[in-house]
Amino acid sequence: VRRKMAAPEEIEVRVDALTSFKEHPKYKEMVAYGFDNKEQVHVAMVVYLYLSQAKKWCEIDIQPCPALQLVTLYGRPTEGDDLQVMVPLGKQTDLSVQRLREFLTHVPLPQDDLEMEEPELITKRLTLAICDTDSTIVFYRITDGFVPPDPPEVVAEKKAKKETVEEKKGAKNSTVTINLF
Repeated sequence: VRRKMAAPEEIEVRVDALTSFKEHPKYKEMVAYGFDNKEQVHVAMVVYLYLSQAKKWCEIDIQPCPALQLVTLYGRPTEGDDLQVMVPLGKQTDLSVQRLREFLTHVPLPQDDLEMEEPELITKRLTLAICDTDSTIVFYRITDGFVPPDPPEVVAEKKAKKETVEEKKGAKNSTVTINLF
């Protein structure tokens, strides 16, 4: 299979798409929080785009955390999933047990958890989204204390639900792979 070279105007469109990153409304919203750490705002935008575009999360909200001067993300992978809290960080960010404690202390719980009948039984958890300069993202879930594993019935239910969602996505997103070798 022979590949056709991209026309110069096509290349210009791709470059324009990359430079429009800072024109994205969510990026402007993040910058408007006025935090000094511009790298964290950039990383937050990369994570936002990854979750919304690549992973197709159904719901993502951007929230400032003034106490830590961070942009945080709240979202759901699918409609039935629990709301997850993401703290986007650059790979150069210094992390310590004390810093992790600050994240758990100052990043607010999702609104869903606050509406539960017994909020004192909630185990505080959030996910660190650590982003490299090439946009590789590694996710680490941290919790405040130990979290017992789900019972086998709950694990089986979640697995069946996930497979059902993936089957639905597969029907919508059929792809064709072409080997160029």
